[in-house]
Amino acid sequence: MKKRRCLAVLLSVAMIAAMTGCGKQSGGTEAKSEAQGSSGAGETSKQEETSGGSFSGKLYIGSIDPMTGGAASYGQEKIQGETLAVEEINAAGGILGMEVVLISEDSASQAAQAATVATKLITQNEVVAIQGAQTSSETMAILDILAEYGVPAVCPATSPKIGASGNAFINRCSPDDGLQVEALIKYAGESLKLDKIGVLYSNDDYGKGGYDSAVACVDKYGVELVSDSFMGDDQNFSAQLTKIKDAGCEAILMWCQPTPASLIMKQANDMGWSPQYLCGPGVNDPRLFELSNGLCDKAILSTSFYADNPDEYVSAWVERYRQRWNMEPSLTASLGYDGMMIIFKGIEAAGSAEPKAIAEGIRTLKDFQTLKGMASVDAATGNLQSPVYLVTANNESRTYDYFDTVKID
Repeated sequence: MKKRRCLAVLLSVAMIAAMTGCGKQSGGTEAKSEAQGSSGAGETSKQEETSGGSFSGKLYIGSIDPMTGGAASYGQEKIQGETLAVEEINAAGGILGMEVVLISEDSASQAAQAATVATKLITQNEVVAIQGAQTSSETMAILDILAEYGVPAVCPATSPKIGASGNAFINRCSPDDGLQVEALIKYAGESLKLDKIGVLYSNDDYGKGGYDSAVACVDKYGVELVSDSFMGDDQNFSAQLTKIKDAGCEAILMWCQPTPASLIMKQANDMGWSPQYLCGPGVNDPRLFELSNGLCDKAILSTSFYADNPDEYVSAWVERYRQRWNMEPSLTASLGYDGMMIIFKGIEAAGSAEPKAIAEGIRTLKDFQTLKGMASVDAATGNLQSPVYLVTANNESRTYDYFDTVKID
């Protein structure tokens, strides 16, 4: 309890410091330069290196971010959330008396590259924990590396395969697809009274995880699925849409990224068809409105974060994020922030900066505040147990508006 109170005090001080402008650059500038590669590996690889001010040393945290490639739209938002967390914790005195330094590496949206940079962060930069990887395929690719070196990671990826891997060093900062898919299927069956829906999913770990989760729960809600998949770089979805439309479906559940989702919406519109869209967190992106030419209006999405949440903790963070980055926070930015905070809380719980101790500390976290609400880390799987919200896309305001919190029996 003392450790939890200590971190709560640190975060309260950080909020004040961030809002008054004090200490904003403490560690933040260095973290930014590290991410841009301006500091050599030899300068950043020793945990015993002393730091300026009152810090006793530096604590290196790695981040695997898709700055290029198909998932690049998420990279900068994730880093901004992470950087804000680092700035705030350093303004409040750091962790265990040490200054936190964030070192970001580009995964190029590729699983193989994620594995390469994970190894680099651990063996060259000597990070004690990693935030990432962003996508499910990238995260699956780094699991063996985390286990080999005994370094924990907290990822925003949501495939159920991650939690089911049995890996003691992987944890989540978002509820997995099992909960989020079921929230949408439950709404479709119980509220929309639909008995048949189409499913379009990307043929990758994320998309297949969503599809498998849908198959697992449809009987519970009396819903029949008509499904089809596509490759991530496909541009033409006319065959899949025709199959689903001809089957009499009035809604499409999409488990993919924003770009293919927007193409599906445009091509359905070209067919003269306007189904109800049900979308997972991968589609939850501010750019969806522009990409879809507004055709996402009234789409229903599952999410773990919405910026208009009246909760005091969330609203205060949203304001700090706006002041720091001069933009609205996205779901991805919130995951970057929460992921870093889970790592910090794990270090505090362990009372140690030793990676294996941090891994154990993260798995002890219960009933703590996040941007999703109160949450706990499942001690067996590392999955995050937190609320799942439903929001609807509002093209006029270009926002995702909350309308329900889903409870799964």
